[in-house]
Amino acid sequence: MNKHASQPRAIYYVVALQIWEYFSFYGMRALLILYLTNQLKYNDTHAYELFSAYCSLVYVTPILGGFLADKVLGNRMAVMLGALLMAIGHVVLGASEIHPSFLYLSLAIIVCGYGLFKSNVSCLLGELYEPTDPRRDGGFSLMYAAGNVGSIIAPIACGYAQEEYSWAMGFGLAAVGMIAGLVIFLCGNRHFTHTRGVNKKVLRATNFLLPNWGWLLVLLVATPALITVLFWKEWSVYALIVATIIGLGVLAKILSQSRKPETA
Repeated sequence: MNKHASQPRAIYYVVALQIWEYFSFYGMRALLILYLTNQLKYNDTHAYELFSAYCSLVYVTPILGGFLADKVLGNRMAVMLGALLMAIGHVVLGASEIHPSFLYLSLAIIVCGYGLFKSNVSCLLGELYEPTDPRRDGGFSLMYAAGNVGSIIAPIACGYAQEEYSWAMGFGLAAVGMIAGLVIFLCGNRHFTHTRGVNKKVLRATNFLLPNWGWLLVLLVATPALITVLFWKEWSVYALIVATIIGLGVLAKILSQSRKPETA
């Protein structure tokens, strides 16, 4: 039998996580505009501004999440932390009927979780293969196909839960999906021991009177708080500009470091 015929066992845990992440993300997104306009009584302009800012930030923050994973966390820890934050964010979103501040906080937490998760789950999958492994293309195709399954089912399932029960139930179902994916992934943790883990040396190093792990904790608390204020004050467009500039700076630094010197 061809030794390359089957995929590594770890891929099935990544695929399961991807299905449930798509389910969670697209399930919530399908409800968000309707929730803002029908339940919270936002006018269309305010609702679409908030929705657009949210969608923009979730696609900018993976640049920063990838940088953190590369320097400190490693892909596996970044993916797990991102999934946990997204699950928490969806739970908090279900409580936003109590007070609008929960809405902004929940979206900020989801943005941070998505930033840690999105780029790093693909990198984690890449770590399962050698660069020349012929199974590599098939593995990525399987992951993206599985994600599409989750995104198709999500609006139907979450929409049904909202229609039959409540908005909190619709968002709660998205949270349950993300938690299910994380639990499945953790069950297969032994299959990822060969992947790059947390850089403990960097984490323990001290900068500006604090160890880097302390700065990481500050970042995990301060970033959602800052994004919450930006959403609340409707300064999201400025946040997007700043995040884009920072992201481009990070990309420029990565490209400059990866550029190999030319040989004569």
